[in-house]
Amino acid sequence: MDTELSNTLDTIANEEGVQGVLVVDKAGLCLGVRGNASKFFAPFVASIASSAVNIQQMDDESKIEYPTITVEFNDKKIVVRPQETCTVAVFV
Repeated sequence: MDTELSNTLDTIANEEGVQGVLVVDKAGLCLGVRGNASKFFAPFVASIASSAVNIQQMDDESKIEYPTITVEFNDKKIVVRPQETCTVAVFV
C-alpha cells in the first residue's frame, strides 16, 4: 500500500469518534482499511458513491460534483465521499 494512503488512513482512523475507514476504487476494490471497517464493504461503498454521482449528474451532465452521502442504521453511521479516483467511507 502506498505510504501516503497508509498515513492518511491512520490519520482519519485516529480521529475522535471514528470507528473505521475504508478507501475503494471505482471498481469497488479495497485500497485500504482501518478499524472496524471491512474490505467486504468495498463494492457496496463504490456502488453507493457511483449512484449518488449519477443522480447528481441528472441535474447537469456537464458538471461533475462529488456529493457526501450519509448512511444511518441502528446506532451506526457511514459517511461516504466519492472523489475523482477513489471513494472514502468513514464509519462513525
